[in-house]
Amino acid sequence: MFYVRINKVSLKKNGELLGKGEVQLMSFINYSEDDFPSLQKFFDTNDDEQKAAAVRSAIEKVVNSRIMMPIAKVRDNSVITFGDTGYIVYKSKIIPEDFSWMILAVESDKKTRDTAALLQTVLTEDNVSSLIGTIAKLAATADPVTESITAIYKFVSKTAFGLSANDKDDQVGYYLCSFIRGLDYPHGNREVIGSKDTTGNMTIDYSFFGFESYAAESVS
Repeated sequence: MFYVRINKVSLKKNGELLGKGEVQLMSFINYSEDDFPSLQKFFDTNDDEQKAAAVRSAIEKVVNSRIMMPIAKVRDNSVITFGDTGYIVYKSKIIPEDFSWMILAVESDKKTRDTAALLQTVLTEDNVSSLIGTIAKLAATADPVTESITAIYKFVSKTAFGLSANDKDDQVGYYLCSFIRGLDYPHGNREVIGSKDTTGNMTIDYSFFGFESYAAESVS
């Protein structure tokens, strides 16, 4: 089994949203290549329709992976805790060899809460065409599928939630990391305090807990 848990989130004033209403924390976790077979197909085909279908499938995979945590009336220098055990945002029957994790802190409204509305916002023809062009340029990189996953995470955050590197007033929090088991959690466990996001407005305390279910495997 494998669990990812958020233990604490700290937010300081760095945007117009804080102190004005409810903030929505959103966590997105996906394995790297194993979760996105469509992206490998993207690089294996020259058919434009198949490429578009592959990109749509990958976007839907990212959006549908989210876990939402509404936080009411966030003020300046807020510290948000989740009891004494934290909040599990991901669990799996196996310890993944690698995965990507994105956390967004945004103003809560219907468009961000409703998955169908969010997908409708993201999956426009112009957006898909733009992302096809971005991903196509990654074909020459050492690991195009993994690079494409990162591009999709950034695309979803920028397009759906208005998180732009040039408009930090809209960024309550934006955290994006990739993890490799052999480097970051070789025994399945990891605990980090005060990991900073890209906006400078949010820090996160989190932990991983993993163990092999040998007994269950032997019975099966």
